[in-house]
Amino acid sequence: MSIKKLVAAAALALLFTGTQAGAETLRIGSETVYPPFEFLDSNSGKYVGFDIDLIDEVAKRAGFEPQILSMGLDGLIPALMSGSIDVAVSALTITPERSAKVDFTKPYYESGLSIMARKDDPSIKGVKDLENKVLCAEIGSSGSVFMSKIKGATIRTFNSAGEAFLELNNKGCEAIVNDKPVNEYFLTQKASANLNLREVPGVLRAENYGFAIRKGDEKLRNRLDKALDEIRADGTYEKIYNKWFGGNK
Repeated sequence: MSIKKLVAAAALALLFTGTQAGAETLRIGSETVYPPFEFLDSNSGKYVGFDIDLIDEVAKRAGFEPQILSMGLDGLIPALMSGSIDVAVSALTITPERSAKVDFTKPYYESGLSIMARKDDPSIKGVKDLENKVLCAEIGSSGSVFMSKIKGATIRTFNSAGEAFLELNNKGCEAIVNDKPVNEYFLTQKASANLNLREVPGVLRAENYGFAIRKGDEKLRNRLDKALDEIRADGTYEKIYNKWFGGNK
């Protein structure tokens, strides 16, 4: 074969390989301001967290190259439905409302909701105490849905849980209902040391998180479910869990 033909063949092979690699990129939408599940590490400039580690491992085992696309929580399901992303990974609770629009993989995390209040307000002891109060919520969160059903409550929404926590601290509202592991992680961080916040004891409702995909995409769901099963079986899931939650499973 002539050198010219060899060059042409090599170029064609590279083009084909690039096309295949591009087709196998998994576009992952995530609200990357939700530690410890997904957030931007200021030191490395990379997205990190329990969800990020998990979907990175799942995607690679399923034969994909993961690509994280940061977006607001309320934009994830519309982005899935429009085809802008392939999967939404953002501590998403599997709810009937969401399941009517998108499909979910097998659950990968069992969570729950808890109340955050101020230390100088001992009156907040449970859900009943939230009636007729001004409450803060992250827009589109399961906590905001829960609070919307509380009698007489006025809900103020924010783009992130962190913004809602700061507003509560500044007395712009009287409490927050949010994912319990996120509340607890926030309270362990140095940034929260000088804040006047506390978690009210108790779990309001058990919830399961899942990776969301487009309705009817059985092929993708099967590949992700198979990878989830593999990492649970070989101990990889437990290692990732212990990294972010200290083994308190």
